[in-house]
Amino acid sequence: MTTIKLYFAILIGLAISTQSCKKNKTIQLERISISNTIRLNNSYEYDLGSFGDEEGATITKQARHFSVSELEWLSAGNIIYNYTPSTNFVGTDEVEIRSARGSNGASANNKIILTTIKITVTN
Repeated sequence: MTTIKLYFAILIGLAISTQSCKKNKTIQLERISISNTIRLNNSYEYDLGSFGDEEGATITKQARHFSVSELEWLSAGNIIYNYTPSTNFVGTDEVEIRSARGSNGASANNKIILTTIKITVTN
């Protein structure tokens, strides 16, 4: 009987300690929409801002009509999105970029930004 009480006490202790170790960190989601028009065979550049070591950005939905559609990390910690449409493409293209922000180096990012960039290419 004492063994059962001991196991029960250990089980309750583990349950309490694992609950107290959980961090109640809320993730914030922000959506940004950007529209821009460029001329035929020109390029477009968008500065996503400065990022810390634990932060970053990725393309989650790639453009469809491009010769260049990429993120470029600059030495100052800034990330730039570069877009060049396919040769002679006229129309609308769209890319979605996911940015993670809010890390202090010891914890995970707590802010996710989904930036949708719609680029219209005209003659």
